[in-house]
Amino acid sequence: MANTNSNAINPDALYRAASCAQIFSVGKSTWWKWVADGRIKRGHRIGARTTVWEGSYLIEIRQKLISETQV
Repeated sequence: MANTNSNAINPDALYRAASCAQIFSVGKSTWWKWVADGRIKRGHRIGARTTVWEGSYLIEIRQKLISETQV
């Protein structure tokens, strides 16, 4: 299971939607809304009901959000 501490995203790990939502301190429905709106890219489907995102991508998103708030 991936570590969901937002300060310790493992770039080599895969994270499911619930973990992603927890990392970004949003609800799971908000996470999926961001996907639907194109704010973040769709994850990788690894099963019929399982989608994951790469830790390296989550780090990239976090940096983007931080830079947007500092403008």
